[in-house]
Amino acid sequence: MDTNFEMIEKYIDGELAGKALFNFKELLSTDNDIKRDYNLSIEINNSIIEDDVMALRETMDYMYAEESEVKRIPPVFTKRRLYYAAASAALLIATGGLVQRLAKPDLDNSAVFAKYYAPYDVTVTYRSGNTEVDRLLLNALERYEEKDYEQALVLFEEVLDTRENDIAVSLYSGISYIEEEKYQKATKSFNNIISHNDNLFIEQAKWYLAMCYLKTENTLKAKNVLNEIIKDESYYREQAAKVLKDLKN
Repeated sequence: MDTNFEMIEKYIDGELAGKALFNFKELLSTDNDIKRDYNLSIEINNSIIEDDVMALRETMDYMYAEESEVKRIPPVFTKRRLYYAAASAALLIATGGLVQRLAKPDLDNSAVFAKYYAPYDVTVTYRSGNTEVDRLLLNALERYEEKDYEQALVLFEEVLDTRENDIAVSLYSGISYIEEEKYQKATKSFNNIISHNDNLFIEQAKWYLAMCYLKTENTLKAKNVLNEIIKDESYYREQAAKVLKDLKN
């Protein structure tokens, strides 16, 4: 084994004493190569469990013993570089599972929700009217577009007191409930839209209902609704398929 690393390992293991210990400490404070090798050894010993350290040392000893017979190793590939290569390989093996998880972390329901959820844009047009309800509705939509969901909800609820079957208002109020983290009320709004059956907002209602179920950890219900979306060939079918795929990982 390389002389530097022999001294370093003996120093780490407490096997140096007297003049040898004094000389090594002097080198450690003045020799940048020794200092670098020492830091590397400490890092390796702290990163790999004891059994892996022993296996690594045996592997390196074997590599050094066989180096003269392995002709394909270039002369510039020194023992120190072999040590780095072996150490790096051992670290990769020891931490492979962690690296894989960091590269592709598991997504929980809240993470999937955050990845795919976005509030629905205002796509309906209400003409200005002279009634109080019309004015309330226009004001509610303005608050909604400004992301003032708390105030928008107050106004949407007032509108629904008079127009309880206004499906569009039910959709926007449901999404406002999501934004205000009132998921039970949001779920009720979307289910009301779906129960009306023949309207223009069923696809949107099912999508946001699935999002609600995800956020509230009702995974089975979310998957059922997402499968319905795919089966119905809804506008949201591709997104639904992606969500289901993420939920399986």
